[in-house]
Amino acid sequence: CLHVNQQQAVRALLEADAYPGPSLVVAYTPCISQGFPMAESIGHCQLAVDSGYWPLFRYNPELAASGNNPFQLDSRKVKGDLFKLLAAENRFASVMRRDPKHAEELDARLKTSVTEKNQLLQVLSAEDLQGQ
Repeated sequence: CLHVNQQQAVRALLEADAYPGPSLVVAYTPCISQGFPMAESIGHCQLAVDSGYWPLFRYNPELAASGNNPFQLDSRKVKGDLFKLLAAENRFASVMRRDPKHAEELDARLKTSVTEKNQLLQVLSAEDLQGQ
């Protein structure tokens, strides 16, 4: 989401443009078919980032040549409500309505996955990767 952290988005786009090879920028872009008003899309993106569902990071291989970590984690710690994010989207809310017990199981598994992914991203963003 470009609106959650505009400085990070611009930095990622500039780094991708400056890289002397192929670059890829992946952004979370909500759409109306997800089932919430588009007027709420910036808040939804913020919740996606805050919940850890969509972490903000950059990877610039050129930084390694100067001894810097090429992986830059720009998201803050996970603090948002993942269930609130999922409940706002049709694709997840339909499962919650159809089979609440299964939805709870899937929510627990996703929370575990998001927590593990966030821990991995924290390790990758550490300044000294040699000892890890």
